[in-house]
Amino acid sequence: MNYESPLVSVLMTAYNREKYITEAIESVLSSTYKNFELIIVDDKSKDNTVLIIEDFSKKDSRIKFFINEKNLGDYANRNKAAEYATGKYLKYLDSDDAIFDWGLSYCVEEM
Repeated sequence: MNYESPLVSVLMTAYNREKYITEAIESVLSSTYKNFELIIVDDKSKDNTVLIIEDFSKKDSRIKFFINEKNLGDYANRNKAAEYATGKYLKYLDSDDAIFDWGLSYCVEEM
């Protein structure tokens, strides 16, 4: 890339995603674009989602983890995640999805 690498805020909301969230987080951490923060907001999960996220957040300082005081629901939780963002660009990634390792680079290049 021939330009300054802006910070990208990758926003991930979670609610009872213990079966999928590991793959979602790992896909972001494998990114070839390194200037990102991964903001994860849990919406009061009742399974092991929180434990999985806490384990990842201890290993990588780019992960910012928050737990809502009460369940907000999907769209309100997405808005909450955006409130924590400090990046120039926002990229939503659902906690049951994965992004290609080149995905963030592609998005930044297109912007």
